[in-house]
Amino acid sequence: MNEEIESILSYHQASKHGFKAYAPGPRLLEMEIKPDPFLNYKGVPVLKLDTWSEEDIRSELFPAYEQVFSPEKLEPSGLNRNNISQLFFDSFALSVWKKSGWARWTLRINPSSGNLHPTEVYLISGPVPELLGKPSVCHYSPLPHALELRAEFSRETWEKMSSGFPEGTFFIGLTSIYWRVAWKYGIRAFRYANHDLGHAIAALTFAAAGLGWRTRLLVDMGSEDIAKLLGVFGRQGPEKEDPACLLAVYPAGKECPSGKISSSALPDFEKFSWNGVPNRLSPAHVEWAAIEKAASITRKEETSHINERKPELKPERRATALSGTISGYGIHSGLDTVPLRSVIHRRRSALEMNNSAYMDEESFYGILRKTLPDKNPFFETLAFGPFAHLLLFVNRVKGLLPGLYIFLRKPGEKEEFKTAFRSDFLWEKPESCPYDLELYMLVEEELHDFAAQLSCAQRKAADACFTACMLSEFEEPLKTSGSWMYPYLFWECGILGQLLYLEAEARGFRGCGIGCFFDDPLHETLGLKGLEYQDLYHFAVGSPLQEIGVVTFPAYKE
Repeated sequence: MNEEIESILSYHQASKHGFKAYAPGPRLLEMEIKPDPFLNYKGVPVLKLDTWSEEDIRSELFPAYEQVFSPEKLEPSGLNRNNISQLFFDSFALSVWKKSGWARWTLRINPSSGNLHPTEVYLISGPVPELLGKPSVCHYSPLPHALELRAEFSRETWEKMSSGFPEGTFFIGLTSIYWRVAWKYGIRAFRYANHDLGHAIAALTFAAAGLGWRTRLLVDMGSEDIAKLLGVFGRQGPEKEDPACLLAVYPAGKECPSGKISSSALPDFEKFSWNGVPNRLSPAHVEWAAIEKAASITRKEETSHINERKPELKPERRATALSGTISGYGIHSGLDTVPLRSVIHRRRSALEMNNSAYMDEESFYGILRKTLPDKNPFFETLAFGPFAHLLLFVNRVKGLLPGLYIFLRKPGEKEEFKTAFRSDFLWEKPESCPYDLELYMLVEEELHDFAAQLSCAQRKAADACFTACMLSEFEEPLKTSGSWMYPYLFWECGILGQLLYLEAEARGFRGCGIGCFFDDPLHETLGLKGLEYQDLYHFAVGSPLQEIGVVTFPAYKE
């Protein structure tokens, strides 16, 4: 095991919460240095984007939520001001203003741990009618819903950059400012920021699909090259933006064979004169050396042809996998008349849940099915996987006994889990479970209070219809690919979280991501030893209780 992997494993262990002690964090919240959740570049041209009122969103019945899971069936939208505006409006914009007493705050389409929003978003595009006269790099500013023009460049550079990609492709870059999350959560903030990146990737993918576009993570890109493309290279200090990833957005139905942009374009970006200076987010900071080290050792070098690799099943698993792969949904989801944009803009985190509400079987199995990569084109955004499986505390689902279950997102894994888990688990498939889903009951018992205990005593984990713990393959992906895989595992969990948010919303329920949980106590409960699997994220789905004393206002003036 190399030094970088040993270091990131050391961070992972140090950032675990336990029953006896929480991971290191601030003793109290210093409100006077709370980071500004909105980054903007001073002195740059600002390009206002189109907005939609709540009434506009409610009136848009097409596309339906269910249709975006087959984006190739939607006519790809043209590349113009209106559609770029909609892409950002449906992925990273403000969703609502809230007020309680003297306090007033915003929520966004892409959720964030503690509503702190470490993720920043950039657009790199060729000319866009009525928006960009030249190829440009822009920072997206959600508060005014506008693009900040950081640089314009030549068509020759754009042609080099977009070579090998389908016509109509543009690029979205994501960065993280870890200080925004560390201010509240301390050492564990590196985990949470990477959850947020996964949510952001999925939010972009859903919004793009609604326009007949697809997304692809350019996983061969190196971190330094991404920083150069976005104009954030060489920054220092606690407020610096760490480059995370670059995604291609392109018309559905086209192939996106490349895993990176041509290196011939990079020297041009190094010569740019970048517009604007980022605003200061805090008057003072607290240093978290462990986060800086984790960020440093997980920066990725450029690689070749990762996107061409497909996860290969071990020979002993192949027969099981092939016999278990069933085409079709089996159960009609009933979501073919639910409008996509309404679901996206209604999404909220449930603060409290109704512990007398039950979920119907069709919704439960429908949600599980959507998390399967072979049933969901959204997971093609990622280069490989899946790595995360769902350990489920089923509290109130009609037709299912309360208890602990596991849902396997990759076929042929049952025997490995049986070997890793306690020997006294039941491994019984519910009679009502569709034949193409690998759901197994491990323990038949009411465990809602234990679910809450494991999620830092948060009652929503007990009051939800079910709470999912994302149990990820861990040590082997790190050994195979390197330390840069560590954030990627959290991205996959964030993508799953965003899918669960929207699935719940579309079916009349509500979700909530839970980043605070007791890692090793769950592993010990399951009988897990070592680092073969690790619990990386929790997520509760149920029926929300109405917030009392909170007034909401439209995100943008109508």
